[in-house]
Amino acid sequence: MYYIAHVDKDICSSKNCHLCTQYCPESNCINYSEEDKSAYVSVDRCKACEICVYICSDIAKNDAIQMKWIEDLSDGFVFKKSGLVIR
Repeated sequence: MYYIAHVDKDICSSKNCHLCTQYCPESNCINYSEEDKSAYVSVDRCKACEICVYICSDIAKNDAIQMKWIEDLSDGFVFKKSGLVIR
């Protein structure tokens, strides 16, 4: 069990700054969805470094990203013994 960055889509879409996608050190971890007008985190890539949390809260002053236990994510992820399945 580990922490994952989680983006609040309502806050993120209203701010539309994209800074977290630029400063994340892991490639293809935080991406931007044109459909949602919000950033999203690829849970299989996130290393829980919390740089995005710092960028979002201290630099951009948006507070749209927080760390959550991977089990507490409610964005349609199903956990199985064989791995992660996205609905």
